[in-house]
Order: sequence, then structure tokens, then C-alpha cells
Amino acid sequence: MDEHTLIDQVQPALIGNSEKNDKKRPFVVFFISALIHSILILITILIIITSSKPKSEDIILSTQILDEPIDELDPELKRDIIKEKIEVSVTTEVEPQTLLTIEETSETNETDNNMELSNAEGSEEAISDAPQVGSGLMGNIGGGGGGGGSFGTRSGGGKKRAILKGGGSKKTESSVDAALKWLMRHQEKDGHWDGLKYGDGVESGMRLGEDPGMTGLATLAFLSAGHTPKIGKYKNTVKTAIDWILANQQADGSFLAKGSHKVYDNAICTLTLTECYAMLPDPKVKTAAQKGIDYLLSLKSEPNIHYGTNENGAPRSMSVMGWMMMAFKSAKIAELKVPDDIFTRYRTRLDELTEKDQSGNPISVAYMQKGSGITKAMTAVGMLIYEYTGSKRFDLDGLADTLLKEVPAWQNNTDKFYYWYYGTLAMFQYGGDKWKTWNNALMPTLINNQRKGGPLDGSINDIDGSWDPVKHWNSYGRVYTTAMGAFCLEIYYRYESVVK
Repeated sequence: MDEHTLIDQVQPALIGNSEKNDKKRPFVVFFISALIHSILILITILIIITSSKPKSEDIILSTQILDEPIDELDPELKRDIIKEKIEVSVTTEVEPQTLLTIEETSETNETDNNMELSNAEGSEEAISDAPQVGSGLMGNIGGGGGGGGSFGTRSGGGKKRAILKGGGSKKTESSVDAALKWLMRHQEKDGHWDGLKYGDGVESGMRLGEDPGMTGLATLAFLSAGHTPKIGKYKNTVKTAIDWILANQQADGSFLAKGSHKVYDNAICTLTLTECYAMLPDPKVKTAAQKGIDYLLSLKSEPNIHYGTNENGAPRSMSVMGWMMMAFKSAKIAELKVPDDIFTRYRTRLDELTEKDQSGNPISVAYMQKGSGITKAMTAVGMLIYEYTGSKRFDLDGLADTLLKEVPAWQNNTDKFYYWYYGTLAMFQYGGDKWKTWNNALMPTLINNQRKGGPLDGSINDIDGSWDPVKHWNSYGRVYTTAMGAFCLEIYYRYESVVK
């Protein structure tokens, strides 16, 4: 078969196939187009799905970021706040809580004999943080720190801290309150106290037993425990007493006192008014207190030894000087007008009456003339004046040792309450182990011998909370002994320590 014959045979077949392919071509194109569009649509859908999914996840993640910190941090913040409140409460309440029983027991007449001698003791060389007035000799005239006026340690938290720091206890406070209750029940309706009425056969009312002196002492016992005419559960008792004192002051500043010891009555009433004004400023009390101070400053040499002054204007009697010193000291704290040189004059007179050892350290003090009339009571008065006029603790070791030779004991019938009063004031100022020794003897002596039981009706037979008078020259009845006993157990907060 030649070439042309083969071509002729194949060509019709190819032409036939071509025609068939031409008929199928539109369908193939349509199919390919559809396939391509399907692929494009599928890709588009995948892109949309893919792009929308992260956005949805972002929203969810964003919501979680906002919610999680709130749920976790809020409770934590609340716990922190609660924790801080608890810590603050503990730090500010621990000390008062320990002493709350003191105030609660002071509302009762509990004076049982179970004495607590676990006393807090200050540092032997501690320096006082009491507010000071002036410098030099006057630098040692201090009152009581904190709020509540110039005697802030007599009330509130300052009082509670002072009790523990000084060596007191709930027993001492219970005893003080029982004494104040007895004084309250035996106050006369017009506000004064009658020294003769409750003398128990002791020579009351003939010497320091005058009504102004007794009223001043009794009122001071309330003031020393933080009660004023406007503050405290005994405020009505204090108000009527202050009103009586004010009503009985004369134009010259003196008070209606009689007898050879009236200088004591005037000094004690003036001391009462100065402390009342320092605790609770009142124009009427201020005027009366200043008049009382001016009267005491006006006293000059007179035939009566108890009024007598030396050439420097200081009392010849150490006993008188003690009460006068206390009045001037409190007047200075109350910012009344008191000449600074009065304390210098008193210090000079004290030196004249002081016995010293070979080293020149004071060891005892005489009553009115050096070398005679030396008693532990006068030594205690002298030691206190030394402390208030700038002496350092180490200069007073000899005087402190003298007092410790006769610590408070009930069987001691010599200068009992008078000696204990000034001895307690002086030894508290001195501080340290020697104060602790004195205090440990004082507390059981007073608490164990305070009267208990009987009617509580204000009659002569009502003796609960009082101390029996002791029949010797300076005991002036039950009002006197009860006020003086209260003073001794109020020592922890009555005045701040000023000795360095």
C-alpha cells in the first residue's frame, strides 16, 4: 500500500473524530469552568472561615483577660484589709485589755487579802517623759502627760499604763475605789467633810481636823483618781465639794480655818483648787486658786511657829513647807502665777535643815532646826522637795536608804499615814528597786488593813472602805486616814516621775 492510499484511509477517520471532538468541546469547557469556580468558591469559604475563627478566639481571650484578674484579686484585697484591721486592733488594745479588770473591779468593794506582787518596775536610770516647765530648778516640776489636761495619767489609757508601769494592780484600784465610796457616803449635804464627826475618839478638829483641811484632802483623793466636777462617776461629789470650798474662801484668798494649824488648811484647799483647775479649766476655780496662791505667798513671820518664815520667806517648819511646795508645784503646772524664786528659797531652807554624811550626801532632814526634831516623816518631806527642785537620783541615795529602814507596816504607830503619804511620794519619784521595796510593803499594809463589811448607810457605823485612825499626834480621824490611804494607792498615776 503506497503512501497516498494510507493517507486516504486515515484522513476520513481523523476527520470523523475531529467532528466528534468539536461536539464535545463545549461540555468540557463548561465542566472545567464549573470545577474552577467550585474550587474558587471553596477557597473563598475556607478563607472566610479561617479569618473569622481567630476573631472569635480573640473575643473570647479578651473576655478571659478581663474577668480573671477581677475574680482573683478582689478576694485577696479584702483579706489584706481584714488582716490590717486585726493587727491594728491588737496593737492598740492589748495593753488596755490587760487592765480593763482594774476599772471593773474598782466599781466594787472587793479588798480581799490576796495581794498581787508581780509589779512592773521602771528602769533604774530612766528619764522622765513628763512635760517640764521651765529650766534649772523648775525643770523638775512636772505634771502628768497625755490628754485630759495637765494630769493626763489620772484617767483613760494613760492611767492604765501608769498603774502597770508603777507597780499597781487591780487590788490597789479596788482599794482606792472602796475608799472613795466611803468618802462619798460620808460627805455632808452641803459638800464638806466633818473631821470631828468621824474622829473615833481621836483628837480631830483641834489641829489639822478643821473642816477646810478635811474637805480639801477628801476632794483631792477624788481628783487624784481622775474625777472632776464634770468627769467620772463621782463628779457630783467633787462638784459639791469644790462649790463648798469656793463659798468659804475669804476676800484675802484664805479659807475659814481656825486653830494653830490653819496654815495647813489654807495650803491644802489651795492645792485642791489648783489641781482641779489644771484638770478642768474653769474661770471661777482659776480665780480662786490664784487668790489662794497669793495668800500663801503673803504669809510672813508671825509669832505662831506654823506660820513663821525665815528671812528668805520660806517656812521655818519643814512640815508646812511640804504642803506649800505641793500647792506651788501644782499651781505652776496649771500655769498660774508663781514666782520662780520661791522654789530656790525653799531649796535653800531645805539645805539648812538637812543632815549630810561625810561625802556631803543628804541622809536626814530636821523639822525646824538642824540637829533636832529629825524624823523619817520630815526626811520624806525633804526628799520630795529635793526631787522637785532638781536633785538627781544618785544624790538622794542616802535619803532613800533612811526611809527604807522603816517601810510601811501597820503595827508601826509613829507618824503612820503622814509618813506613808510623803514617803510614798518621795520613793515613787526616786523609782527603781528601792521604790519596788517600798511599794511591796505599802500595798499589803493598806489593802489588808482596810475595813470591810457593815452597813453602807453613811452612818458612824459605816466603815467599809476606810482605815481606822491611830491615836497619835498626827491622826485626825477616819476622814483623814481614808483620804491619805487613798493617796498612797493612787501614787502610780497621780504625778509623773520627774527624777533623772
